Amino acid sequence: MGILSFTGWQLTFGGLFLAPIALFCEGLPQSLTTTHLLGYGYLSLVGTALCYLLWFRGIEKLPVITTSFLGFLTSLSACLLGFFVLNQALSKMQLVGGLAIVSAIFLSTAKPRASRPLAISSQSELTGTRQDLC
Repeated sequence: MGILSFTGWQLTFGGLFLAPIALFCEGLPQSLTTTHLLGYGYLSLVGTALCYLLWFRGIEKLPVITTSFLGFLTSLSACLLGFFVLNQALSKMQLVGGLAIVSAIFLSTAKPRASRPLAISSQSELTGTRQDLC
């Protein structure tokens, strides 16, 4: 069984376990329209299945350090989608937070520059004893 199938079964059994609790606490919905079912289908397919597919593909293909920082993009993506799709305003703190997230990901995934060897000024430094170096 693949990891995506395994995750799907985990979500299915988790949902079945939580369904009676949700029904007890919330009760049945007042109405169930086609719009509700389409929304549920969208959340199931795009919001869950596609996201997990991309996540596991990223884990397979990307370096570990890059994958570990992808989770930080969740809140940034939510803020940007709210801004562009729902016309929500972004506060200054959200902008600073988004910049911090992007900066951290960039700094953690950027390839280090090659270090240059130190120049040695004289032959005596090459043949010096340990006491000369301390």
